[in-house]
Amino acid sequence: MTRRVRMRLVAAAVMALVVGASTAPAQASVPVPARTWGLPSPADWAMGGHDTFNSKSNPFERRISPANARRLAVKWTFTTTGDTSAIPAVVDGAVYVPDWGGYFYKLNAATGKVIWQRKVSDWNGIEGSIVRSSPAYVNGRLYFGDQNGPNGGQGAHLMAVDARTGDLIWKTTLDDQFAAVLTGSPVVYNGVVYQGVSSKEAALAGLPGYPCCSFRGSMNAVDAATGRILWKTYTVPDNGGRPGGFAGGGVWPTNPVIDPVHHQVIIGTGQNVSLPDDVLQCQENGGTPEECLPDDNHIDQLLALDLTTGAIKWAAGDKVFDAWTVACQIGPPEHCPPHNGGDYDFAEGGHLYTVPGPGGLPRLVVGAGQKSGVYWLFDARTGKTIWKRQVGPGGTHGGIEWGSATDGRQIYLSNANTSHVAYTLPDGTVTTNGIFFALDAVTGRILWQRADPSNEETMAAVTTANGVMFAGSMSGHMYALDGATGKILWDYLGEGSSNAGPAIVDGTVFWGNGYDNRFIHGKGSKTFYAFSVNGR
Repeated sequence: MTRRVRMRLVAAAVMALVVGASTAPAQASVPVPARTWGLPSPADWAMGGHDTFNSKSNPFERRISPANARRLAVKWTFTTTGDTSAIPAVVDGAVYVPDWGGYFYKLNAATGKVIWQRKVSDWNGIEGSIVRSSPAYVNGRLYFGDQNGPNGGQGAHLMAVDARTGDLIWKTTLDDQFAAVLTGSPVVYNGVVYQGVSSKEAALAGLPGYPCCSFRGSMNAVDAATGRILWKTYTVPDNGGRPGGFAGGGVWPTNPVIDPVHHQVIIGTGQNVSLPDDVLQCQENGGTPEECLPDDNHIDQLLALDLTTGAIKWAAGDKVFDAWTVACQIGPPEHCPPHNGGDYDFAEGGHLYTVPGPGGLPRLVVGAGQKSGVYWLFDARTGKTIWKRQVGPGGTHGGIEWGSATDGRQIYLSNANTSHVAYTLPDGTVTTNGIFFALDAVTGRILWQRADPSNEETMAAVTTANGVMFAGSMSGHMYALDGATGKILWDYLGEGSSNAGPAIVDGTVFWGNGYDNRFIHGKGSKTFYAFSVNGR
C-alpha cells in the first residue's frame, strides 16, 4: 500500500468516525480496529474528549434527541465529598469520576451505586491530593493525574489504576517542581499515555514572598504498561530551574489530540508568567514579539509534536507578548510582569476532523478555541491558519475555556465572557455574561448564538450528541440546546455551579456539579447527576 493510498484510507476513517457522515456503522469504514485508534465502543465515553480526536461528541447516541430532550429528568444522584468538574469516563456500565474532596469513584451507571471508591492520597501518598480532570480508560486501566494541595505540593504525578479493583498499578512523577499540577486529561494511543503538565504559579504569584517564577510547561509521553517516561518536551526555554528567566507555557487544558495520519499529538499552551530582563527591555524599547521573543518560547500556541520523539513539528497561532499572573489583579506588583498581556491561552488541545480539500480529498484540520474569544482552524499537516473567527469577547478566564465540541458539521462552544464585556447578539439582546455559539465547521460562519438565560459566566466544557448540545453555567443551570437553532430545550438548576461537561452514553447524561474555586466565584456542590428521558 502506498503512503498516499494509506493516507486516503486513514483520512476517510477520520471523516467517518468524527464527522459521522456515513449512516453505516462507524467501524465498518475503519481500516484498522477501532480500539487501536483509541475510540470507544458505541456504549462508551472512554476519556474526557470521548475519543483520541477530542470531539467531545458521541456519534452513537440515538436515545436522546432534540425531539425529547425537554423530558430529561433525574435518573439518580450520587453524593460526593466535593465538587466534580471532570467529564466522567463511562465504560461497560460503569462511571469513573473524581471529586475535589480527594476521592475517586467507580459507580454503577444504571443505579449510581458505588462499586469502589478510593482516596487519591492512598495512591500517591500525599494527603490533600485531588484529581480534577477526566480519566482515560483503556484495556481495563484508568489513567489520570493529580493536583496536590491548594498552594502546590510535591510535584505532579501520573497514575495508572486497575479499573476493576481500584488498585494502583504505577505512579510516575512528571514534574517535581513545587507548583506543578496535572489539570488536563490524558489521552492514550498505541500503548502510550500523552499528558501535559501545568502549574499553580500564575496563582501563587499573588502571594507576597513567593519566589516567582520558574515552572516550565511540558508535554510527556509515558509507557502505558510501566509508567516509564519515553520523552518530555518543554514549551518555553530553559531557565535553570531558577526565577528570572522564561517561565510558564503550561499545558493545562483538556485532552491532547492524536493525529495518526501525520504521526503527531496536538496540544494547547498557556501564557508566560515571567520573562528575562533582556526580553522585558526589548519590549520596553518598542520591540515586536518577533524581535524580542525566541522561537522556542511557545506560549499561547497550538503545538504539534512527533508521537515518537516529542519533536515540535509546527507551532500555530499568533506570536504575542503575553506574560500574566494573578498578581496583576491583586498584587504584589513585583510579581506582575511589566506590559502584561491578557492571559490568552489556547484553552483546549483542539479537535481533529476533515473539511473538503484540493482534488476532492478530505483535508485534515485542527480547530481550537482561545481565551481571547478567537476560534481557529489550522491545517493539521502544516499548522497553517485556514481561518480564525472572533466568537465573542476575550477574558482572563475566557473567552473560550475548557473546551468546545464538534460533530464534524458544527463547532459548539461557550464564551465565558468573564470580563463582562457588553456584547450584542443579532436579535439586539445585549449581555455582559456568557454566550453559547455554533459555528459552521468548514467556514467558521456563526450559525447561531444564545445568551445564557441565567446571566452568568459559562466556562464549562460543552459536549454534544445526536443534535443536542449540553452546556453549563456558573449559576448552576445545566442546559440542553438544539444544535441546529440554539433553542434551550431543557434547563435544570443543579446544587452548585456547573463547570463540568457531561458524558452522554446510551440515553443517559452523566454530569458533575459544583465549582467553589478561590479565584473564580462559584458555588460548591456534593451532587453528581445522571439524567435520562423521563428519568428512566
